[in-house]
Amino acid sequence: MLKTEELSFQYTGSTGWAIKDVCIEVNRGECVLLTGASGCGKSTLVKCLNGLVPHFEKGIRAGRVMLDQTDMADMPIHGISQRVGTVFQNPRSQFFTTHVVDEIAFGCENFGMPREKIMSRIDESLDRFGIAHLRGRKIFALSSGEQQRVILASVYAMGVDVWVMDEPSANLDNHAIDTLRDIIGSLKEEGKTIIIAEHRYHYLKEHIDRVVFLNKGRICSIHSDDSLLEKKNHHCVSHLKKEIKYSDRSLTAKNIFYHYPKSRDSILEGIDISVSGGEITAITGNNGSGKTTLAMMIAGLIRPDKGEIKFNSSPVTSGQRIKKCRMVLQEADHQLFTETVYRELEIGIKKNGDHRDRIMKILKSIGLDHKARKRPHSLSGGEKQRLAVAAALAADPEILILDEPTSGLDVENMMRIGNMLNHASRRGAVVIVITHDNEFIKNCCTRVLRIKKGGIINE
Repeated sequence: MLKTEELSFQYTGSTGWAIKDVCIEVNRGECVLLTGASGCGKSTLVKCLNGLVPHFEKGIRAGRVMLDQTDMADMPIHGISQRVGTVFQNPRSQFFTTHVVDEIAFGCENFGMPREKIMSRIDESLDRFGIAHLRGRKIFALSSGEQQRVILASVYAMGVDVWVMDEPSANLDNHAIDTLRDIIGSLKEEGKTIIIAEHRYHYLKEHIDRVVFLNKGRICSIHSDDSLLEKKNHHCVSHLKKEIKYSDRSLTAKNIFYHYPKSRDSILEGIDISVSGGEITAITGNNGSGKTTLAMMIAGLIRPDKGEIKFNSSPVTSGQRIKKCRMVLQEADHQLFTETVYRELEIGIKKNGDHRDRIMKILKSIGLDHKARKRPHSLSGGEKQRLAVAAALAADPEILILDEPTSGLDVENMMRIGNMLNHASRRGAVVIVITHDNEFIKNCCTRVLRIKKGGIINE
């Protein structure tokens, strides 16, 4: 049904191939996993399989992608979209409207479906993905898991045969991942063809027909035996945690309340939190529980409705917290501003002078020293994530907050992030990590706080 023939692609402005001589064949009704280290070419291959290459992404393309005997380069993009639907890692990047129902209707409207059929598809999709209760909601007030289900519903409403997913579990909690697994299983039962690029693939084990491993843009192996997946899933990781050396810095938030504008429901209700410098504190909880809201409040980006935040036992205003804190958000693209990777770190360093050695040392620690002169937006998703964290660390902040820093990262790069946080904690920073990644928590964090029902639980 979908086949690549000696497929290669090089982005405009790049000096090397993002993927090279890729040959895979996916039959109707199969579920195929694409995996490999961050930057191996998975996302580029996804863009080739959904038509973004060559219809949107510019560069040099060799070989072909065949959809039922037709080269996708010869198909109009609207024709491809009627057959192939895509779910990206970041749902926000593919929303076209601001309301749930409008978003689900959008693709159907573009296909020129009759109004009655569109309304029927909306109802069916809302029920199919368990989001009927979100019918009247605004998209950007939803949690990451809810936003992803809206995207799944919108793709389903269009009635496509092929589903292509790029890191769909990256920002989901365990419950949402279980829901995603069940959705993928039911889509496969309906005869849909599914291609998934993933690092976190334990939840897919029972649905995968074949696993394609990529390395440096090339296919290094293809397996139908899930024993290799089992081996990969139990990969031994050295723990970074060690005896905590507390610093004299501390952050406390007392009796914090917050509700979203124009909403009567509180997202944070009487939150109390106390974090010391030298710790690496994980804050976890279900999607929509208020983790990111709390983090943004600590960083000074939003103000609480009620309550007080102190640093070193003294009250601090939101403006004062902004100066003390660096926060890395889930969407790294929104935090990369300069023309080179090197410059991203340079602008964060407060002191004057020659910082080249320090910058190159940081870049080497995250495996990006060889890309110091590259444009940040030419990097892979995982590379951008590491760069955003490195840029925050370069500023040597008193408070460091990271929101889902390991989304889209493989084990090796997860540990690189852990090493960077260890370095910040040893320098006495207050380090807070918003994460669902149990492997990261187990190996890199010294303390876990869970948000549940508006309050904090120590674990």
